[in-house]
Amino acid sequence: MGDSETFPAPPARPFLRSLATAFALLAVACAPLPAARGEGDSQAAKPEPRKPANVMGFEGAAWLEREGRDEAEKPEVVLAAMELSPGMTVAEIGAGTGYFSRKIGKVLGPKGKVYAVDIQPKMLDLLKEYAAKEGVSNIVPVVGTETDPKLPEGSVDRILMVDVYHEFQKPQEMLARIARALAPGGRVILVEYRAEDDSAKHILADHRMSVDQVLAEWLPAGFQLLRRQESLPSQHLFVFAFRRGARAPGAGEKPPGAP
Repeated sequence: MGDSETFPAPPARPFLRSLATAFALLAVACAPLPAARGEGDSQAAKPEPRKPANVMGFEGAAWLEREGRDEAEKPEVVLAAMELSPGMTVAEIGAGTGYFSRKIGKVLGPKGKVYAVDIQPKMLDLLKEYAAKEGVSNIVPVVGTETDPKLPEGSVDRILMVDVYHEFQKPQEMLARIARALAPGGRVILVEYRAEDDSAKHILADHRMSVDQVLAEWLPAGFQLLRRQESLPSQHLFVFAFRRGARAPGAGEKPPGAP
């Protein structure tokens, strides 16, 4: 056999090829799966931080009483989601001119009470005028602050916020106060224009919120999402409760996971 002689390489053994393939499949099977994003998962990846929108001044109050609002926003759907009963104590935070507060007051009857909260006294002056014209006498105007709705603790059966939460300059502090105001079994109904599609394209972008943005702030604050409705023409509707055993952060204290 000379030095110049060469021989072809032996063919790969079939059983070795099969073994390599088996190991590759096993590695794929054992690789960790990406975490599922669930509405109840407060540890899910958070969306990009948002900047609160500017507060709409009382000069824009006519928008709250505009013709066609009933058709565009279906307030009867919101009231049904609140599951109101005569005699309840209800609060509307960011009540403005009382568009919803007046409707709620009529459902609750003379034994019920509506705390109409707003940080602008001039908005509440308009609310009083509208309520007097409609004969609604069970509304209590409350001047709140950007950190405190000034509601009595443990006394409110339902809290409604319509297109106002996105304007909260200090949402963590407000969520803590809201949690403490709820009576046992109390609920918070949150309505915000959708950011995910064109159904609310007539609204400025910073006045809209996505589902992920809402949950990223409410779940770490101790709230539990009971249900979400998408039957309104251009708004999300959330129903929250404060989780049993959760602790509402103190004033100035951020909830766990807050930025």
